This record gives sequence, C-alpha cells and structure tokens, in this order.
Amino acid sequence: MSYFRLSAPIGMAAVALALCFGFSAVAAPDSGRFETELGPTPINHVTKDQLSGHGTANASLNRSKLSVSGTFTGLATPATDAHLMMGSGIGIAGAPVLDLNVSAATSGTIAGSFTLTPAQLAALREGRLYIQIDSQKAPAPGGNLWGWLLPEHEKAGQDEPQLGHWFLPQGEGLKAHRGERQS
Repeated sequence: MSYFRLSAPIGMAAVALALCFGFSAVAAPDSGRFETELGPTPINHVTKDQLSGHGTANASLNRSKLSVSGTFTGLATPATDAHLMMGSGIGIAGAPVLDLNVSAATSGTIAGSFTLTPAQLAALREGRLYIQIDSQKAPAPGGNLWGWLLPEHEKAGQDEPQLGHWFLPQGEGLKAHRGERQS
C-alpha cells in the first residue's frame, strides 16, 4: 500500500509535467519568417562570367504552410521555371521538391504556397531549402539564380564589421530562431 501512496504524487507530477509540455508544444504554432538573396551560381570557372541577375525572396511559415514570394531581375534569357530545392546543407545542391510560379521573363516574380512534409519542415529549419530559378539557355543548365531560405536576421552592409554574434543558421543563430536555449 505504501508503494501506491508514494508513487501517486510522483505519478501525478509526471502527468502534470507531460500535460504542460504537451499543451505548450501544441499551443505554440510552428511559425517564422525566412529570407534569401538570389544570385547567379556558376557551375564552374568558365560559367561565372556568363551568368547575370539577382533577386530577393521572403517566406512565411504558419504551422506547416509555407508561403514564398520574391522578385528577380537581370537574367540574360527569360526564366523557364523555379523550384524549392532541398540540399544536404547551405551551399550544397540538392533536388527539386516543390515548384514555384515564375514570370517567363528576364525580370519578374516568383511565388508559391505549400503544405510542407515533416522532412521539408526539418530541412527549412536546418537551412537546407533553397530557391532556384532556371533560364532558357546555357550557361546555366542547373539553375541561374539560387538562394538559401534562412531565418530573418540582422545584416551588416558591405565592408561593415558586425559586432556581437555572427549569424550561423546551422549553429547558434538557428537555435535562437527556434527558441532553443543556447549553450
């Protein structure tokens, strides 16, 4: 009998903690704002001088729904398609996972709204999702403009030193964005 009397308060405390943590996880929606600068990504040293264009994109996440919008300009030939791609890390090419709407022009817009899978959500949080815009002709058969979706963050200007912490999305910066305690 004393076993049950001793265990009951511990069991009730464990249930209370589980409910608190469970409800806080459910009550706090998975949300955030992401951004990227789109730039030409040369395939090799030969193509680096032949690529042109730039752009920006923003994304907002509400639970598992991701909405993306952006603009681009200066492509040498009209855009043909655009995708959200999933790589194994920032700067590492991957495969297309979702199609974006894109203007078939040298300057225009990109947009899309998606319900992400758990794997795609994890990739977004880890900085592994990026936007790729393809154009009509070589030298960019694997995409002309690329940009990794990263949490919105403070930026330093050209040749401007940044005081304090540096933004590293796969390290402390991403932990802070997700609300985790930094070590």
